Amino acid sequence: MMKKLCFICIAALLVSSAFTSCDRSSGKRADGRLTIIYYTWDDTSIKPMIDAFNDSQDEIFVDAQYLPSPDYETKITTLLTGRTPMDAYMQKRTTDMFPHFRNGFIAPLDDFLAKSDVDQTAVKNYRNSLMVDGKIAGFPWRGAAYYTYFNKKIFADKGVPTPDTFVRNGTWTWDTFAELAKQVSSGDGALYGASVYHWGSSQLIMQCQQQMSVLTAGGELDYDNSIHRWLSIRKTMEENKSIWPLIDMKVSATHYSKQFYDGQIAMLLMGEWFPGQLQTGRDQNVLIGWDWNDWALTRLPCDVDPYVTMGAPTFSHITSYSKNKEAAFTFIAWMGGPEGAKIAARAGVLPAMVDEGVKEVLAEAIPDPQSLEYFVEDKIVFPMTYNQFGSRVEGLINMIQEEYLLGRLSDSQFDGRLRTGLEEIVRTSN
Repeated sequence: MMKKLCFICIAALLVSSAFTSCDRSSGKRADGRLTIIYYTWDDTSIKPMIDAFNDSQDEIFVDAQYLPSPDYETKITTLLTGRTPMDAYMQKRTTDMFPHFRNGFIAPLDDFLAKSDVDQTAVKNYRNSLMVDGKIAGFPWRGAAYYTYFNKKIFADKGVPTPDTFVRNGTWTWDTFAELAKQVSSGDGALYGASVYHWGSSQLIMQCQQQMSVLTAGGELDYDNSIHRWLSIRKTMEENKSIWPLIDMKVSATHYSKQFYDGQIAMLLMGEWFPGQLQTGRDQNVLIGWDWNDWALTRLPCDVDPYVTMGAPTFSHITSYSKNKEAAFTFIAWMGGPEGAKIAARAGVLPAMVDEGVKEVLAEAIPDPQSLEYFVEDKIVFPMTYNQFGSRVEGLINMIQEEYLLGRLSDSQFDGRLRTGLEEIVRTSN
């Protein structure tokens, strides 16, 4: 009986401890600063920014809660649904903004912006990617664009021109991309000419370049043959071992950055955050067979004129139930302003606003001037499936690519499968 009683007491203490550790609340610190609670994920580019803000302030302190990146989308929605104490949070899967806003989790920023004198360049740059129901829902800190990252040493060793050569002569098309990848591949899976990661959104680059949203906010189908064409190109590339295969990515659970670190891929189509991951690889001394000055970036392959890339900014929201909205706005506006932009640039990501001072900082994060020019150039950035259906559309594309690449979906069945899936999303969405 005594042992049982002790067990119950210990269990109760453990439960109490678990709840106490999660029971965070805003309030005054011992140093007089107002604490705001901010949720984000464990990205190496984010913590330095939050630390710099805290170091610069005598009125506000950000109590940052870092969630694991792979589970962030699910966990942040669960926390919001349970109204966990939270004054602001970062949005990871940007299309989740739409259901979050319509479920009442997000406070619109229009009134804060109207009465504030903070630098709003970032909001102006990405205004169309921040609107929900006519309201501005977030303040961006990271910009948006996908690029072709490439290992110059691999191309030099193969005696093959680098991708930027074709950009300069106006022939950097998707067919050129596939042919170039084949030329630099080993043909036996030891070295792949290219990698496009398994995210459903990454299979929509070619479609985004047509500036078609796949499914409009009004529930209308808005796509051409670009999704099928890309996956057909990818299938051929997998067959000739010139692209990292989907099934190997998923089974091995190898991150795209490790493949690049290991010198096993010559080209990677990836977003504006990847220079920061390359910095991490350099600092951890895990670059195999090449060094920091051996990588570069240029535009994506593109069959349309003018050039279009894909992407959506990364932004923060104020929670609707926060009691410290003004302080939370001060913080997220700082992140998206000139001070935050320089720290983001130092971390090797494209800030949502870029001025000459930011360019100077970026020059330290990107190894050559030509790559820097491509990184910050003016360009059309089209957001993928950017409306209330976006997250479900991405999930559908993820399923279809697997069915198609594994041979369970034929070319003749492709459009019917896509159309049926999109119509089902519209029919079953609230």
